[in-house]
Amino acid sequence: MRGFLLAIVLFGCIISLAAPFSVGILITGEIGGNAIYELVQQGAQRAAGDAIEIRIVEGGYNQSKWEPLLLSMAATAKYDLLMTFTEGMPASVAKVARAFPNQKFTLLDGIVPEPLANVYSVAFKDDEMTFLAGVLAGMITSSGIGGTNPEKTVGLIAGDTYPAMINTMKPAYEAGVKSIEPEATVLFGIVGSWSDPTRGRELASRQYEGMADIILVIAGGSGMGSIEEAAGRGRYVITVDSNALAMKPGVILASFLKHIDLLVYETIIKAGEGSLPFGSNSRVGISEGMIDYTRDDPLFIKYVPEEIREKMFQWYESIKNGGLPAF
Repeated sequence: MRGFLLAIVLFGCIISLAAPFSVGILITGEIGGNAIYELVQQGAQRAAGDAIEIRIVEGGYNQSKWEPLLLSMAATAKYDLLMTFTEGMPASVAKVARAFPNQKFTLLDGIVPEPLANVYSVAFKDDEMTFLAGVLAGMITSSGIGGTNPEKTVGLIAGDTYPAMINTMKPAYEAGVKSIEPEATVLFGIVGSWSDPTRGRELASRQYEGMADIILVIAGGSGMGSIEEAAGRGRYVITVDSNALAMKPGVILASFLKHIDLLVYETIIKAGEGSLPFGSNSRVGISEGMIDYTRDDPLFIKYVPEEIREKMFQWYESIKNGGLPAF
């Protein structure tokens, strides 16, 4: 009888050891048409395998549903790790993590400032990305290339108001522009939605009428309207997150890239190995290989003058090796 019980225990241990590491991913939005979440999906799929199983839940664009969804996923006790995203989720992650102290959580592209033993969060150095975009915008508006005017004006269009945009990204973009053209004017507009291309086009029209030569668009699906407006006027756009140059060659001059696919992959793998530093947070940027731009893309090389490309790379290397200048 004792031997039989021992066999049962050993069998249970074997089954337990063989069980895959389960990851639940809550998308704060929808994957289709959203470049950043398409990258998240790619990173998760790369991590999935016999030892790791992934389930992705799309939370949609109604923010009031995100916290209840995260809560319900935690309540199932099915997941070894729950992952979610953005600056809109730190308070919700902290609240749910306190309610389920045995559940592990990761927040990517956002920081949970309160140290919780079951939470790890990591954000991008968005100021590096937008400062470098500002450097390019400043050089374009000063270049005299076709489509520019003498006014030295650039634009920035945001999908919505949120702390990272107002406190970090917008100031860094303005500083990047003015590091090249100190007297430049930087126009700023907020769509109020990540999925309103009509409004995105209206704001772009207003900025181009205000003599902007080039606009940095950080507006999700709303940015599609801004890009169409730029194409119709023979003006320029800078995009973020993924490489969009082929969408409108010669209109989208550069894309500044967040390698969130790599961050998702590495975070899941480290969590599965037990090496993720829960109870802490971190920030990643150019020096960590998580932020870059389309410097090697043939369309960037074709449409951006060589002198500007060379100076851009010098700025990129400077930030990579020494961080951002004070501003």
